[in-house]
Amino acid sequence: MSICIAIAVPDGIALAADSQTTWNQTIKQAQQLGTNQMFELAQPINIPVGWSRMARKLFNVKANENNYAICIAGSAFLNHKTISSIFKTLEKSYQGDGTFDNVTRHFINGLKNELRRQLNTENLATAQTILNVEFIISGYVEYEVSKPRIESWVVFSGSAQLVDGQQLNNGEFKKWTNIVNGLHTYGGCWIGRYEFISHLVTHNNPQLPPIQGQYELLSLADAVDYTKFLVEYTCDYQRFAIMVPDCGKPIISATLTPETYDEQIIK
Repeated sequence: MSICIAIAVPDGIALAADSQTTWNQTIKQAQQLGTNQMFELAQPINIPVGWSRMARKLFNVKANENNYAICIAGSAFLNHKTISSIFKTLEKSYQGDGTFDNVTRHFINGLKNELRRQLNTENLATAQTILNVEFIISGYVEYEVSKPRIESWVVFSGSAQLVDGQQLNNGEFKKWTNIVNGLHTYGGCWIGRYEFISHLVTHNNPQLPPIQGQYELLSLADAVDYTKFLVEYTCDYQRFAIMVPDCGKPIISATLTPETYDEQIIK
């Protein structure tokens, strides 16, 4: 799993992600003691069998000179390729005008094609294997720092049920956007192992003050520290929790402005 964050504030966009990739073994059958008979498990069990550091979950892409930042979570590989390498290949094949909507559509369609090849099917809705790739795309409209745009998407096989009960089988849905009624608002989203952050920011302990949510008051430097804090919190919580950690350091921290993308590794 992963934890990736993007936050838009008046001075720019701050992003952060962990860098651990975890490999799991999925157990679907078990052997009954005494009879040695095999039986199907009601729910498959995923057991971590290894992990690797410095996976690329946060990186930049360019489309017709427009700067974008991409965060990824979900499946680590498709067709023996990392998800970051798939995005970089799609970056090279893009031939549009570089606008946010067109670039996003190019990536969604490209990921769907990779899922079709991985699952050997033309119809993702009927696929028996459930795979998904989450990504956040961040950029600007008309090169204006006052017009940041962030969207969170999921591309998937099979069907997905939204929190409102709606069933989707079109292979994609938008989870979040900072564009509300046509206005560019300040704020952010996270993908992957977001339950740790949700536990932190939605606590109901009256003795503790709420976590910062007034993004319009944050400088870009504040936003950088805030995203790093939330990713570090997730990694450190897992380190001391009764679980096998699937998020880990070092952390990649980055800023995106209309002109530049800068990143650093936080060990």
